[in-house]
Amino acid sequence: MKENIHTIKDAHIDWNCQGKFNFTTGHGATRAESILANYAAFLAPVALYFLSWQNLEWSLLQIAVASFLAIDMIGGVLTNSLGSMKRFLYSEQVLPQSMMAKLVKSKFVFPIIHFQIFLAPLCFDVTWGYALFWYGMMIASIVLIHVLPLYLHRPVALAIVMLAVMINQSAFMPLSGLEWLAPIYIIKLVLSHAVREEPYRPADNAANA
Repeated sequence: MKENIHTIKDAHIDWNCQGKFNFTTGHGATRAESILANYAAFLAPVALYFLSWQNLEWSLLQIAVASFLAIDMIGGVLTNSLGSMKRFLYSEQVLPQSMMAKLVKSKFVFPIIHFQIFLAPLCFDVTWGYALFWYGMMIASIVLIHVLPLYLHRPVALAIVMLAVMINQSAFMPLSGLEWLAPIYIIKLVLSHAVREEPYRPADNAANA
């Protein structure tokens, strides 16, 4: 599969998927990528608790749900943006795939099943319109990204993220403790999962491939 390995301006790009698919890292993750995907997100609820949540009158259930959302959203952004995951998501290599792998690789089914945003009105003081709006915006953005030519995917996705930040600040009542939820929801699925990026590799890994 040497034809799938390139070095352009000292950037080593490898589209070759080797080994077994991993839900959090894709194919061929380095140790650093594995650490980012599997552990970094767990720091988020700890930081949020001491910065914000301890001052809110939340129940243990609400803290648990908020922790799940923080880990899922932040972990999803990191996982979907890894070179090892992009290698899997956008490689043209024909691979045997489990149902889970097919689900993660799907352009539309994977984002459609992300109903986590509906935990906000279910467990916190925010309207169902909040969840419906952000879920609808996410789906519409995914469709838009995939009907545009590839060279526009990244700038349009970033424009959508910026719009989400502005809307989140002005169109809804502040969701105390979860102010970050909607923008990161959009980043996870629109910018991180839907946008193709080149799967870069460390120089030593590329040399040994």
